[in-house]
Amino acid sequence: MNKFIRYAGVATLLWGIASTVSAAGPKISDLVTGGNKHNLSSLNKNITYQAQPPVAYGDEHNTEICIFCHTPHRAAPQTTLWNRSNPSVTFGRYSSSTLIIRRTSAAQFGEPNGSSRLCLSCHDGVTAGGVSLGAILNHQSINMGVNDRITGIALFDANKIKFGHHPVSFVYDNAVLNAIQADPEKATQNYRFPSIPQVKLDAGKRMQCTTCHNPHQNQSSEDTYLTPPNVGRKIAPFWVYGGAGNATSDHDAVCLDCHNIPTSSFPLQ
Repeated sequence: MNKFIRYAGVATLLWGIASTVSAAGPKISDLVTGGNKHNLSSLNKNITYQAQPPVAYGDEHNTEICIFCHTPHRAAPQTTLWNRSNPSVTFGRYSSSTLIIRRTSAAQFGEPNGSSRLCLSCHDGVTAGGVSLGAILNHQSINMGVNDRITGIALFDANKIKFGHHPVSFVYDNAVLNAIQADPEKATQNYRFPSIPQVKLDAGKRMQCTTCHNPHQNQSSEDTYLTPPNVGRKIAPFWVYGGAGNATSDHDAVCLDCHNIPTSSFPLQ
């Protein structure tokens, strides 16, 4: 069977899975229109990280959409049809002293795990994007050219995990919420569990990258807000829907689902 058709079929399957919880899903059309940064096919356009065009027999997978993260056979058990090994990097944990769970529930907050670790299997800046599990089993890696490792703003190395971004992989249950609400500084900030259906904790009640991001959708082609008062503020990519159906309107709604902080205090990204 032609590999493109086979993997397009997997994409359709995954679309079906995703569409049960959201109107969005993998966009096969991005193969033509370009722009979805998680479509690493050599046929995609206008993206930094993509496979090199096939030059020899065995390079056909360079044109496929899903193989960089998913495979229909011999998948890893981490999640549905997963096609990558977990990163071997030690990331550490978020270090801010203002994080209540770090001070009071450290046992529930350690190395990034779960779906966050799957994200880091590409975003760690160490693991090559073209070294998918299927490629390893077949003794072939995918040629990603000079951009086979993520750098810059999309890089989440140990330094950013510990010092520069939102904490991930911490348990957010009643005990943690009670600890936050008992803190004199946090008590007035009305922290709460997420209520928007798309903003989800994982099965272990952990806040993961996928709580706020959906790797299968990219809501907006805009990089920054174009209208006041947030002109120039970067729109987080692959943002989950927050009710309005577009990233510009939904970004703050997703944050405010757990945090009661003024919109004007949201950091520029």
